[in-house]
Parts: sequence; C-alpha cells; structure tokens
Amino acid sequence: MYIARLCVLALTVGPVLAACDEGARSPGTGGASSSTSSSATTVSTATSGSVSSSAVTSASVSATSSSASSTGSSASASSGDAGLEDIVMNIGVGLQIMDGFGAADTWMGTLTTAQADLFFSPTAGIGLSILRVGIDENGNDLAPYANAKMAAARGAIVWGAPWSPPAASKDNGNIDNGGHLLADDYGTWAATLAGFAAKMQQNAGVQLYGISAQNEPDFTASYASCVYSGDEMLAFVKVLGPALKALDPPVKLLAAEPDVWSDLWGGSNAYGTAICDDADASASVDVLAVHQYANGAVTAPPEGITQHIWETEASGVRGSLQAGPSADIANGIAVAQWIHDAIVIGGASAWHYWWLISLNNDNEGLLAQGGGMTKRLYTMGNFSKFVRPGYQRVATSGPAPPGVSLSAYTDPVSLQVVVVAINSNSDATTLPVYVSASTVPAQVTPWVTSASTDLAAQAAIAVVGGRFVATLPGQSVTTFVSTP
Repeated sequence: MYIARLCVLALTVGPVLAACDEGARSPGTGGASSSTSSSATTVSTATSGSVSSSAVTSASVSATSSSASSTGSSASASSGDAGLEDIVMNIGVGLQIMDGFGAADTWMGTLTTAQADLFFSPTAGIGLSILRVGIDENGNDLAPYANAKMAAARGAIVWGAPWSPPAASKDNGNIDNGGHLLADDYGTWAATLAGFAAKMQQNAGVQLYGISAQNEPDFTASYASCVYSGDEMLAFVKVLGPALKALDPPVKLLAAEPDVWSDLWGGSNAYGTAICDDADASASVDVLAVHQYANGAVTAPPEGITQHIWETEASGVRGSLQAGPSADIANGIAVAQWIHDAIVIGGASAWHYWWLISLNNDNEGLLAQGGGMTKRLYTMGNFSKFVRPGYQRVATSGPAPPGVSLSAYTDPVSLQVVVVAINSNSDATTLPVYVSASTVPAQVTPWVTSASTDLAAQAAIAVVGGRFVATLPGQSVTTFVSTP
C-alpha cells in the first residue's frame, strides 16, 4: 500500500495564470492519452445520488480521522504543517478556469429523454456541459436538432464543427477524401458556417456557442473531410473569425482541431503556434482546439498562450490501444488518464469524448454500440459531474503515490474543493489528507467508480483537525467533494 499526504494550504483563490499513428479508423469516425490513527473505520457504501442503476455491493473507500465520526457538521481550523511526504494542494495558486466536458452526436439519431438525462443532467447523470455537433457541406446539423435542444435544456452549451465544404468549393471536387478549400471560396464558406447559428436558433431554440474552422485539418479521410496547411488555416480564420464576431450575438471561433496534439504546437503545420504568432489570426480565434488521438498523447503548450485550450475529441478507434469493444474498468481508467493528462499537461479547460453513443462495434462512444453501459462513461463523470464550468484548477505539489494521478479544483464562489484521484494500481492505495487553512471543510464525500461501483456516493468522511485518510480502491477513480 502506498502512502502519501494531501495538504490544502488555503481556501482563497489566487490569480489565474495566463495560458495562449494510430491504426485504421472506422468509416464515420471523427478522429484518427499526520499520521493515520491506529484503527481504520470502513465506510459503508451508499447508493443515494449515484447515477448507477445497480446497487453497490461492497465498501470501496475507508477513512480514518482523529477521534471523529464519519460526518461533520461545521468547518474547523487546521493545525500543524505539511510534511515532506505530503501532496500539497496550493489553492492560492490558481491555474486554468474550467469550461466543461462534452461529447458529440454527429451522425447519431435522436436521444431518448433518459439518455439525455444520463449524459447532461448534473443530478441524474454525469453532467456533461458541452454538446459538439457536426455541420455538413450545406451548413446543416449532421444529427437531429432535437439533441441540441435537450442538451441545452439541461444546461449544456452547443458548438459546431464542419466536416467538409461543398464539393464545388474544393480542389478535389469531392466532399470526401480530403482536398483543400479553394481560396476564392473562403468568404462563401465562412458565410455558410456563420449561417449555422441562425439555423440552430430556428430549429432548436438554442444560442450557438461557437464554430470550429474545420474538423481534423491534418487528416485525409475516406469520409467527409478537408485538409488545411498551417498557412491555409491562418488565412481562413482571418475570414471566418470576423464573420462570426459580426453575428448578433457573436459566436466564438475554435481552431484548429488537428487529429493529434503534436500538430497543434509542432510538426509541419503547427496550427496553434501559427495562430498565436499572427496578431490578426490570434485576435480571430477564441479557443485553441485539438484532438487527442495517438493513444492519448499530449503536448504541453508554450508559455504565454492567452486563449483557452479545448481538447475536442478522443476515443478508442480501431487500431488504437483502447479500441475494444470493452466496457471494463481498465478502459475506464485509461480514459480518466487521458482526461487528467489533457488538463494537467496540456492545459485544457475543456475535454470531449468522441461520440455519446458508438455507431461502431468499438470504443468510439461513451456508451457502447446499441447503448450499452461502460465504465468510461462513469470515469468521465468523475470529472464532469463535479468539476463544473467556472471552477478553477489549482496547483498541487509533492510526491503522489506511484500509480496515482491527482488533480484538484475549487469553485471560486463557494470555495468548494474537488479532488479527482485515479488509482491505476491493482491494490488499494492509502491517501492521507492534511488540510492546512484557517477554515477547512467539515467533510468530504467520496464518489467512486471501480469494477463494482458506478460513480457511487460513499458515506462522508469528517475532516477533523485538518486531517482525514482515504483508501483508494485498486483500479478506481475517486472524486472527493467538500462540504462546508
């Protein structure tokens, strides 16, 4: 059992730090990483508030606190200092503001009400706060507008990504098989894309949040696709950006959504670098967007980036390590690690899976083909249900136990603390927590996804004298959510 400590140094939020080969893919895919007390009390499981439809059958988190019951009723002051082995939550050192978590409905049918609740409700489901929709060559939604309406009714924002301009506007005369947008048609295609905002409002009653310049401009696909060099992308965003900003209300521009993270900051295209180095292009682009294929690999951004970074697609496509089909906790852990790496290494403020429901017999959807449940749905929920739009990631330091990845967040308004811990070890791992602050939460509630639990709330753990100890089950994702 590995032991580490966690220390919260303050409950005030500091300033935001500024931030500017996979195998063959299936047709239709959108994309190509104190001491503990002498006795421990096992915390009983609870299904109240769980999004799982099955009962939790065994206890999955144990806790120790200094002469404390398993619940607390008020905040308390902490005492002592952080030790050399502590994981330190530097809540006074604020990092990126989080914009949310989402997935796409491109080429899907209409969601049922139950499915919409499962995906987008923050109380009855996993609380996705973003829906990504596809835009066809005529500027229409590639899925029923009803999905956008249901997502928005549950609090999600909606944005669109085009797959290809019209065949007549491309140098290959085909919406499929890549090809480049003709320079003479930049203005026409930009106007078509800008017109999608009105169509979304008319057909779904939803205000469109943003539009991407192109889905995967670095990937020539056999299905609808379009390729842009770095220079071509630079020129096009200077046309599309102003067209979107001229709308009432304005619509944000996302770019460039390359297939792999390394193409955002490097390679022959270096889309993100090119955009940020050009004043006009940088002013046109609101969000730097990227996909996370190549088995989840992430590239850190350069210093001085001012736009938010969004990861906008990842999944287990055919030929990748997580292709499946699988629905087990091992795959769930892998997806959670992709999310963690995108946020912590890549600086992402938003993270998207590919499909809501897979259209192929693989791991391209949060739900399996036909709607079967998966552990990746729930491990994504360990983030999306609790790290809400507007929350801020905070810095952590100190030695995490081997096999454990941890990230921390706070709500700048309520000062609620959220900690997501991924335990990839087969064995349980002990995580002693030390809170050093003038006022600390009275308790934290663990929400666990494991082989036997599906994002299930456990009994609250009291924080007494600034201390509590939790045991992370083997192969699990646990989110600790504070209450005053």
